[in-house]
Amino acid sequence: MSTLFLGKPLHWLMLIVIAAGLWYAGDLRLHIVHFDAFIVALLAISTVCVLTVLYGPGRGERITRDAIMPDETELRLDNTAKSEISAQ
Repeated sequence: MSTLFLGKPLHWLMLIVIAAGLWYAGDLRLHIVHFDAFIVALLAISTVCVLTVLYGPGRGERITRDAIMPDETELRLDNTAKSEISAQ
């Protein structure tokens, strides 16, 4: 299952909880009846989720499946920029 569901179990749990909460809010028609409360709750939940994803991984913990390697074109552009700066 770990090859099928990439990422932390906490992230998948957040996705399930958010989907269930939005379905429940839609079923109660909160976005129509209590629009202000719905928007505040939506923004608060979104902020908590984004902060959890950003600050959740520990220092040095790998957060992607593959290592992030610079592309060859980026390396060439980097070397070109350095040579132009040194020429000036």
